[in-house]
Amino acid sequence: MPAGASNLLRGDLWNTGVIVTTSRGVGNVRPMAEYVLASFLLFARGLHCAFRDRQHHRFDHGAYRPVAIDGKTVCVVGAGGIGREVARLGAGAGMRVIGTKRSATPSDRLPEGFSRLSGPEHLMQFLMEADFVAVCCQWTPETTGLIGRQALAAMKPGATLVNVARGEIIDEEALVAALNEGKLRGVALDVYVGEFERPPDVRLWDHERAIITPHVSAASDLSRHRGIELFCRNLGAYLEGQPLLNMVDWVRGY
Repeated sequence: MPAGASNLLRGDLWNTGVIVTTSRGVGNVRPMAEYVLASFLLFARGLHCAFRDRQHHRFDHGAYRPVAIDGKTVCVVGAGGIGREVARLGAGAGMRVIGTKRSATPSDRLPEGFSRLSGPEHLMQFLMEADFVAVCCQWTPETTGLIGRQALAAMKPGATLVNVARGEIIDEEALVAALNEGKLRGVALDVYVGEFERPPDVRLWDHERAIITPHVSAASDLSRHRGIELFCRNLGAYLEGQPLLNMVDWVRGY
């Protein structure tokens, strides 16, 4: 849905007092986390270089420069359902997992896999520590362009960035510049700015250290989406006058 239409819808629903719930956190989060880990491994092992070698029909052995993900640090931006699953998989692969969450407090119990979890005010610090970055947060006015020039500059040289959230969270002009400057080892985008209206920016689509997929990270031969289950539970709660799960907070944006 176009951003303008989404904002209009939000205003209309807010003014009419319509209650809206979402399936946030109960979708196919495991396949999305596997997509993130697969993207980490793709660039860590240098497998993206094989695409260029195939095109040229010539091997460039020195271009691969494989690195281990074991012991490396991943920063999860947004520790919701997707981010928590990324943390579990990353920790299982031997990675140190740190991350941000909008409502995180020092007294919160750490979700499985995380070694540190803080509020968004610590994002820049965490990016400086991260070898890999997974963008999993909600798209709101606060997160629009969150991964921009400042955030990209804060990342370690040679970091890998993966986005399975929404394209608008990343400033694509800044991303193109970071890729051209050799700042990033690789970028995997399952989303991009304007993905429902147009193809990706050709500068990203053609870049040898970027891969773009058509919003398929949640796809799998095994569905674990519990949206219908949640809907039925909320319907029963609504009929009984009980609190609903995953109610949209229009001020927060999701």
